[in-house]
Amino acid sequence: MIADPSDINRAGRPNYRRWTMALIGGLLLFRLLILALNPAGLHGDEAQYWAWAQDPAFGYYSKPPLIAWVIWATTAIFGDAEWAVRLASPFLHTATAILAFMTASRLYGDKAGFFASALYILMPGVALSASLISTDAALLLFVALFIYAWVRLRERASWRWALILGAAFGLGMLAKYAMVYVLPAFTVALMLDRSTRRALLGLKGLLAALIGAAILMPNMIWNARHDFATLVHTTDNANLGGGMQLNPGELAEFIFGQLGVFGPLTFILLLIALWAARKRSGNFEIWLAMLALTPLLVICVQALISRANANWAGAAYASGTVLLAAWAVRSEIKTKCLRAGLIINLLLCVIPGLVLTSPELVDQLGFANAVKRQRAWPETVEAIRAKYEAGNFEAVAVDNRLIFYDLVYYGLPDTAPLYMWRFEPRLNNHAELTRALPEDERSVLIISYYANYADYFARDFDTLTPMGDIEIALGGGKTRRLYSYAASGYRGPVFRD
Repeated sequence: MIADPSDINRAGRPNYRRWTMALIGGLLLFRLLILALNPAGLHGDEAQYWAWAQDPAFGYYSKPPLIAWVIWATTAIFGDAEWAVRLASPFLHTATAILAFMTASRLYGDKAGFFASALYILMPGVALSASLISTDAALLLFVALFIYAWVRLRERASWRWALILGAAFGLGMLAKYAMVYVLPAFTVALMLDRSTRRALLGLKGLLAALIGAAILMPNMIWNARHDFATLVHTTDNANLGGGMQLNPGELAEFIFGQLGVFGPLTFILLLIALWAARKRSGNFEIWLAMLALTPLLVICVQALISRANANWAGAAYASGTVLLAAWAVRSEIKTKCLRAGLIINLLLCVIPGLVLTSPELVDQLGFANAVKRQRAWPETVEAIRAKYEAGNFEAVAVDNRLIFYDLVYYGLPDTAPLYMWRFEPRLNNHAELTRALPEDERSVLIISYYANYADYFARDFDTLTPMGDIEIALGGGKTRRLYSYAASGYRGPVFRD
């Protein structure tokens, strides 16, 4: 329904460009407000990225460096409060929604552009991602920019768009190595799509490749100097070396998880649009479908033979939004179905955001478990600091990466040298790479996340004495329990089975 004559363009149709800007602009303001009001502390992963930002580099153990550079930029201007650490995320997603509009509008008209941007900005997964800081926000931006540059190059080959295409790929790789998911569809298009081949099989394609390689090269050099730590971690994270045991339950969990990432109804509609795209081989939709299917199918296989998190296929949705919008605007019934899906997604975006601003409401609704890892870190630091000072220790060591970085962010190293105890000789995280516990005779307060690690500590230290549990109330009936030990004479890690 159109309530304002100014929302009608000269042809008597809705002004979809104005609607798009109103929607994504309104959601940006809403998300910035929620960011400022959200009392939740940093999750361990967010605290880790913040810690990396204190030492900008071309690489880190588990991720490429762009996430740290982004946090460095926002915190350099606004300080180190939680909202400032997360500040870039809603802006990155807003930029991606604008690119979704630009791509769909150029290919299929402004109506498709509006629905593509609405699909993206109202994705439940994007709503969650916009409330924290993660690698996915920047990744999706550069996937969307890559697609738009590809569309422009198919229209008219130019040096500018070749440069942007290469830069988008390189920067996307610096955000997350999942950027490689664009390559299969793009490579096939270079062979089979005349417009892509004409634009990029030549000097312009060489320029794009050189720009992408030049941007990525410093990260590859960093990896080479650190035993290819990030690449090894990425392979380990896939967990494909445990034998060919099929896990249909993991596959089902991943697929159902996409209902929560893309939207309950909109994901079903996307599957229909993907199936319909097989009949449009002469249209760019076939390449949009391939761009979306590649990460979805790869992660489905990984879930079946190992495990997978729901967000690992997130790169699919930069193209999936455009594909679904193009499919939906071709008939009124499809458009009505899409509108219904977007209304559901809007509720899933707005209601949880409002709830999260009230810890009391979170607890009353039974959602405390979802936010327990972000609560009571200042209190946890004070409890550890008191135990450290009472025992005349010389250092604190922890056995969990997420605990380590939350303690760093919330200030334990201001009064106590903080180190990471290594479970085994090989490195498993960036804290072990940069802050591994030294092998010497110093007296160490061990803070353990795990209840059953005493035997491991006893192997690694000359002396070990239990010092009691630390319990921190988190609200909603949840408690953080940490186990403490006094130890000395650290001999270093030994091989574990």
